[in-house]
Amino acid sequence: MALDPLLPFQRQVLDDLLDEDALCIVARGLGLNRILAELARICATPRALVFLLHASEHDEDDLQHYFMQMRSGEATDAATTMQVVKNETNAGQRAQLYRQGGVISVTSRILIVDLLNDVVPTELVTGVVVHNASQVTAESIEAFVLRVIRQRNAQAFVKALSDAPEAFVQGFAPVEKILKVLGLRHVHLWPRFHVAVQRDLAREVPVVELRQPQTRAMEEVQQAVLDCLAATIAELGAATKLLDTETFNVESSLFRFFDVMVKRRLGPYWHRLGPRARGMVNDLASLRRVGELVTAYDAVALLEYLDTLLLAARPGAGPAVSWMATDSANILYATARARTFVRMADPLPAHTQGQLRAQGLPDNIEPVLEVPPKLEALSQILDEIGVLNRTDNAGPVLVMAGSARECRMIRDYLRLLHKRVKIGERQHPQMMVDRLRMFFRRKAQVSGIRGASQTQPTTQPGVQRRAPPAKRRRVRGASATGTRVPRAPADALEQESTDLATAVAATTEDAENIYEEDEDEALGAFDEHFGLLAGHETVVVHAYSGGRGILEALRPSFVVLYDPDAAFVREVEMYGTRACVRQVYFVVYDNSLEEQRYLSAIRREREAFERLIGDKAGLVVPLDSSNAVSPAGRLLQTIVGRSQRSGRMEPTEAAVVVDVREFRAPLASLLHASGISVIPRTLAVGDYVLHDGLAIERKSLPDLIGSLRSGRLFNQAAAMTRHYPCAALLVEFEVNSSFSLQAIGGLPDSVSPTTLTSQLAILAMAFPRLRVLWSCSPYETVSIFAELKRGLPEPDAAKAVAVGQDEDLDTESLYVQAPINLLQTLPGVTQANYQKLARRFDNVRALCAAERAELDELLGSDAAKKLHEFLHRSK
Repeated sequence: MALDPLLPFQRQVLDDLLDEDALCIVARGLGLNRILAELARICATPRALVFLLHASEHDEDDLQHYFMQMRSGEATDAATTMQVVKNETNAGQRAQLYRQGGVISVTSRILIVDLLNDVVPTELVTGVVVHNASQVTAESIEAFVLRVIRQRNAQAFVKALSDAPEAFVQGFAPVEKILKVLGLRHVHLWPRFHVAVQRDLAREVPVVELRQPQTRAMEEVQQAVLDCLAATIAELGAATKLLDTETFNVESSLFRFFDVMVKRRLGPYWHRLGPRARGMVNDLASLRRVGELVTAYDAVALLEYLDTLLLAARPGAGPAVSWMATDSANILYATARARTFVRMADPLPAHTQGQLRAQGLPDNIEPVLEVPPKLEALSQILDEIGVLNRTDNAGPVLVMAGSARECRMIRDYLRLLHKRVKIGERQHPQMMVDRLRMFFRRKAQVSGIRGASQTQPTTQPGVQRRAPPAKRRRVRGASATGTRVPRAPADALEQESTDLATAVAATTEDAENIYEEDEDEALGAFDEHFGLLAGHETVVVHAYSGGRGILEALRPSFVVLYDPDAAFVREVEMYGTRACVRQVYFVVYDNSLEEQRYLSAIRREREAFERLIGDKAGLVVPLDSSNAVSPAGRLLQTIVGRSQRSGRMEPTEAAVVVDVREFRAPLASLLHASGISVIPRTLAVGDYVLHDGLAIERKSLPDLIGSLRSGRLFNQAAAMTRHYPCAALLVEFEVNSSFSLQAIGGLPDSVSPTTLTSQLAILAMAFPRLRVLWSCSPYETVSIFAELKRGLPEPDAAKAVAVGQDEDLDTESLYVQAPINLLQTLPGVTQANYQKLARRFDNVRALCAAERAELDELLGSDAAKKLHEFLHRSK
């Protein structure tokens, strides 16, 4: 199918990008990828070499799909395509692709390594297109790539695109910062209220808006979630004294960016926060998720999600959850369960109990199984469409939902639309009964696993058991572990559901046999009626994620927006200008969080564009911004130059050999910005080699914790101290984060080898020659490197690569932290000989069974005597 031509405003956006290098910000849903595909088609020629940076996998799939449609047209060259370079593409293949030219989508890390290794012919580079430009910062690899290309080829163009205007209004002068990083001077803004966009989308598409009222129970659950959010935000603000109530409020908490805003605001003071305040930051994300699921999930799925939150909040399962102790949380869980079933105190009639057991349900509950009102409205819409959609040339019906799970729910409901199950005096949809049965089955499985994990092992003979917690002497400040804490109502209801699930677990086998017979009958019916449906008889249910281009692919005559989405609404508007859409149904819950999120998203986008228009009018960009160095780069160059002058060395170009895996971090980019030459190589030992006798292993704080726990850092420290006279461990913190290893008051009362500080102490004792460097940010690390390199010769890249290559020992499997720590504490074992024992013996048991002669061969007579006597000392 040939690709539809661009709309006039899209053609104008493309012409503006072709006329000059600029940052183009387009409203969501106005076809940014379609414009990018047309720009890539123009550049897809062997006479040009254009790189596409920062494109996600979805973006690359869309562009490949557009190129496939373009090749099916009559006026497009069959060779027009876009090459995608991934980690699987080796250096030789990449070099060949670069020489062939065309449009190449490549990850920034691969491209910067190829640029520094001169694999890319920079003199042939025509330009760079940066997608999702809102995520580009001065520390990003994209800024590194653009800096190198501009230094080597000043004629290459740079064009940046984004459809996230909200990201350009956060912080101080964000547009100017991004323009300086990209080396651009012009900004093109294309909001939905642009005159050209309004003119092209003036054709009205017939829309039926259905404001579906919520049930009373849904309103109560929604209000309980809002109360919990308000209480958590107020408590967090009172505990930290850092949150502005005008910015951090309940309305803002409905969006996913709110978590990032809170963590960014509290980041510099994170070490001052206690566990309770940190837990409340995570609670905000959980509560926002619950608010989304009230309208997105059915009653059973929502209850199951709340059950997981309650299980995670049990004492001993994790940090305390503050909002779980509120009355609103009890109302939330009680109302959510009341939408699903009610436990009956009095016995039900015998025939009702038989009906419940036949469905695999407990025989002492009354199923409520509240069906989402939107599903009932959808069935009515499809009935209406069935009356209208009678012509054979009509297209299918497209139903768009917010997530893949919602799509499964809609498909299950439509598949079993006319199947009802009678329980007592009420008729319930088959889909809801099936989901309730699966809910109790999963509850029974979780209860069995939890019960098995809580079973205490039998006491061994001769081992004295410790007194139970209630019999121990109380310590001042300690909790009364022996007293029984009364259950909260929500916790009691969850335990009641677990008891019901355990009781019904034995009756599920008979029910499963019944459903297997039903499935066999359904398969037989499928064989009888197998065939292809006509277009007007087809209903396609699809999620918004990955739904780009689905309108052009399906050509639907009716579109049902089960969930509101501003971007897809605009896609429908553009589709309506080229094709005949008979009807669009817009379904939304009235006075709901769903409606509030939709309206707030439109308002935030409009306010962002209005602010960008004002910022553009007063934008101050230097005339030589295309070749200018960023303020951070000037500062780093000043630091390096000052270090060279103070060392009285000749102003030669400094160099650092960097492991290619380190290009995920911003340090390599900042080193290059400071004037230090970066040599990318694959290093077996160390991450940075400053000269032939100095290697540095860089660790961010999360990587430091993970490598200490796995023992990988001990391997790396042993290799560096073995091959380099001077080895250092660099612990680097992020920009604008707290320069603290642990929170205030985070040190435990007792010393344990599993804590972070204890593991660092063990590392320092195990490797006395290893130096530990602490850096508050990558910018500070650049100054540290400049000081360390002062007066020293430059490193030899070939020697740095050769270090550690001749070792046949698998150090990753040799050094595991726990047994190595034990081994180094034994008498006669030193830093110089413990590796011999680790190579010879697989575990501690094998070491204990070793003969004295074997130990003499490995350690020498004196050390072997101490170790052997200690291991075989009689009690």
